[in-house]
Amino acid sequence: MIESIAKEYISLIPNLFDSFSELNKDSGALSHMQNHVIEFMYFQQRALNLKEISNGLNIAKQQLTNIMKDLEASGYIVKTPDIKDKRAVLVSLTAAGKDIQEKKWTNIYHHFSERLTKLSDEERIDLQFALHKVNILLKKMKN
Repeated sequence: MIESIAKEYISLIPNLFDSFSELNKDSGALSHMQNHVIEFMYFQQRALNLKEISNGLNIAKQQLTNIMKDLEASGYIVKTPDIKDKRAVLVSLTAAGKDIQEKKWTNIYHHFSERLTKLSDEERIDLQFALHKVNILLKKMKN
């Protein structure tokens, strides 16, 4: 049974990735890595230091430095001194940084909603239950 579950899980990954990639295309003018950083920060909902971003995204701090420089120059992030650690800098999203993410997720939602119209009411119920159940079980396995 474990082998068949593992196979289903592994086959789910490229299906989700392909589906999400298609929903996410044309979602903005940011590079892949810039979008990754802004998205991570957006979901954290607070100012972060570079180490937190680096660890959270598993990106080398050296690589992150150039990305942050470009994002700051484009007006998507702002840096402020960290009061708790004088050596560190806190990075926050600007209104433009938050706005680009909100537009992206709204766009993804609309594209996904359009795709759901291809399913019958019963298939939508099945999909909702399946996604809900997968989310619950994956969270349970994590803890």
